[in-house]
Amino acid sequence: MPPEHVPLRSRMGWLRGSRLLKWLTYAAAAGALTYVVWNLRLSDLREGVSHMIWWAVVLAIILQIVPRLVQAWRWGYLLRPVKARLGLLLHAIYVSTLANGILPMCPSDLVRGVMVARRTRTGTVRVFSSQAVERAADGVALALVAWLAIRGLRVPQGVNQALIALVALVGAGMLVGLAMNLQHRRLHGYVDSRKPAGRVGKTFKKTSLELLAGAKAVKAWTMPFSITTGIGMVIMQIAVMWLMLYAYRINLSAMQTAALFGIITIGTLLPNAPASIGAWQFFCILGLGLFGVPASHAAGFSLVAFAIWTVPSLLLGVVALVVSPVSWADLSSKRKPESTEVQPA
Repeated sequence: MPPEHVPLRSRMGWLRGSRLLKWLTYAAAAGALTYVVWNLRLSDLREGVSHMIWWAVVLAIILQIVPRLVQAWRWGYLLRPVKARLGLLLHAIYVSTLANGILPMCPSDLVRGVMVARRTRTGTVRVFSSQAVERAADGVALALVAWLAIRGLRVPQGVNQALIALVALVGAGMLVGLAMNLQHRRLHGYVDSRKPAGRVGKTFKKTSLELLAGAKAVKAWTMPFSITTGIGMVIMQIAVMWLMLYAYRINLSAMQTAALFGIITIGTLLPNAPASIGAWQFFCILGLGLFGVPASHAAGFSLVAFAIWTVPSLLLGVVALVVSPVSWADLSSKRKPESTEVQPA
């Protein structure tokens, strides 16, 4: 929701823009799904499902849990000295996965960040700064693996451009974070000395101080540790993708599978329809086409693999929402989490 202090006219403009973006994502998803259905042959899909290797499917579903466990463990490490139990973080991750599967425009980071901030009574900016480190590290890991995997392949120019844009975006974010970390004392003193008169200015000052506090909390060893862990998670997800391909009797090498995973992930980075439906299948067909897989066979696999990739996680998200110590009520509560402001060193 737009901030309460924003004037009504600006708030209405914000809502219209948000609604327009949502319908644009739905239109893109519908177009992508139309492309999938256009290439799909029901006879090919029936044959593919009937000849699937089911033990590989079961193993793929089980292995999907491992990257989430690693993500929760790494997130707890990045949140230090804030104490957050592994179970709480894992619950929040799965609930956010459920939100991502039923809401448009990928709100998962916002959901899990707010939930953990409320439960641990930590400032949301502090939690979001740890998530920013996560995303930057995962971006580096994904870009590195995708670059190694697609070398020598004739990929569409858009894939190369998206990879370059991802590297540029992550690099810019890391440089900004590094500058905020190294110049924390000077920037904190400058912002703290400002005396804004309006409510918007005061809110901006408070948020800026919290951002600086979050940047100061990032240590020199944090990023190498996060990138290494991110590479491990990407490799695990590639293994799951390979098992799904093997189960559907599509023979790709480990590097080809890594390239396919990179193309799908990069293609679904932008705001999408719930669970990236449509875009996921479109880029799956696009990637498999690079390795000579017929479009009709690739379309059938894209539907089956999407179900294996998303449905178990969504079901675990439902379970997490039911048994979790956090809930949707925590998100909708008007009580704000307590802020933890770090003074300059």
